[in-house]
Amino acid sequence: MGLEQYPTPNRKDDSFSPESLKPGLEAAEQVLNEIRHCGEFDEYTDITSMYRELPSETLVVRRENPEQLMRVLSTGEPLQIQFVGNLPYANSVVWNPRADGTRGIDNAFLEGYGHKDGIVTVYGFEKPDDFYLEQYPESTHIFGGIERSRVRSGAGFVPKEAIRFVTVRIPIRNFPEAHMTETEKDLLWEWEQEGKKSPAFIYRGFLSKEKAADLAMAA
Repeated sequence: MGLEQYPTPNRKDDSFSPESLKPGLEAAEQVLNEIRHCGEFDEYTDITSMYRELPSETLVVRRENPEQLMRVLSTGEPLQIQFVGNLPYANSVVWNPRADGTRGIDNAFLEGYGHKDGIVTVYGFEKPDDFYLEQYPESTHIFGGIERSRVRSGAGFVPKEAIRFVTVRIPIRNFPEAHMTETEKDLLWEWEQEGKKSPAFIYRGFLSKEKAADLAMAA
């Protein structure tokens, strides 16, 4: 599976209104179109291929409510991460794409509850100098058989330009079929044939064009 291009949607204004985020299929289309519209990311239908494009540097990765992340991409304002109750707790991971492979990034989908109608967004960013990031032993214990040594507690502001990638996970029932790959259409058919009993998801990856350009110049 390779890179797919989508037309930029026509919009009357550039503001993102979380209140207008509609459920189900419409929400999925809006989240994807918001990321496409900002024009700062290349889209991947194969997120593994996207991860391979990332350099060997440690990123902070966390799950975020799509509404909050879309606001940042739309307005350019920094994203604020804070602890509810001001007590640190696990809410992110540290991950080096080249050194860690897929180890660790799975934790990012688990350390958080933010979603919109089952749509989950996970993003990776370069740690700002003044960003609080600590490892607490009680947060790294193996839980349910899942290795959690890369789990961290983070708080601070994340500038839009620090975001290196965004991964979107959408329930297959809410993904626009017109934008599915042939493999994904087969998955949809199989899911429907089995009676829609088990969860099924489609992923889209978005890689920062600025970072991609830097990597191309360094090559």
